Amino acid sequence: MINALSVMALVLSLTGSVCINYRKQSGFIVWIASNVLWIAVNLIGTLNVSQIVMFLVYIIFNVQGWLNWRKK
Repeated sequence: MINALSVMALVLSLTGSVCINYRKQSGFIVWIASNVLWIAVNLIGTLNVSQIVMFLVYIIFNVQGWLNWRKK
């Protein structure tokens, strides 16, 4: 199960990056979804608190980026 979640998170992370590179606002939403999956991977698998904190901060950055993008 961890491997499947990791693969899904990886695909979403890369897809989010590609979307942002092509100036698609949806990339932020995709990144948020990938960060949630990465948090799940780090909670279900070997507990890695530092990565959980990092992905929580990334979610905040992505929400901020999405909101800033909407203002333009």
